[in-house]
Amino acid sequence: MLVRDRLRTQPRILDRRDERRARSLAEVESLAWLLDSSIPLPGIGRRLGIDALIGLIPGFGDVAGGVIGLYVVWRASRMGLPGIVVARMLVTTLVDMAIGVIPFLGDVFDFWFKSNARNLTIMRRHLQQPDRSTRDDWVAVLLPIGAVIAALALFGWLVASAIGAFFGLFS
Repeated sequence: MLVRDRLRTQPRILDRRDERRARSLAEVESLAWLLDSSIPLPGIGRRLGIDALIGLIPGFGDVAGGVIGLYVVWRASRMGLPGIVVARMLVTTLVDMAIGVIPFLGDVFDFWFKSNARNLTIMRRHLQQPDRSTRDDWVAVLLPIGAVIAALALFGWLVASAIGAFFGLFS
């Protein structure tokens, strides 16, 4: 095949890839809207979505909403976004799931946090500017991980202190 012929077919490949990305993005946009903003609340000018409603079902609702949210993250990974961007989206979804299981507080958090819309914003930003720095994404991933490690260390210290105090009383 001549170089000239390869150059003619190359734009078609890019067009197909861009077309697939646009289709995937449209699907994710529709899903994020359905999950986070599809139901207007009269009188307060806010919207909620199916995720907030199914989150009212104890246990099952938050897990189901999280699994659907993971589909958004999976689609982002299939669109070729950098791994750290996908990790940031995953952290956003896991935070939503973790806080969502707390009765009442989780439901209020779902009304405010809207993890799927946040993930869509992250996805759009990196699709529109693929060469942008991922520093903010690294911070957004490492900060919650550091907080979890600190909380586990504090919990371990409290347990060790309680056990030490308990056995110290009886010696």
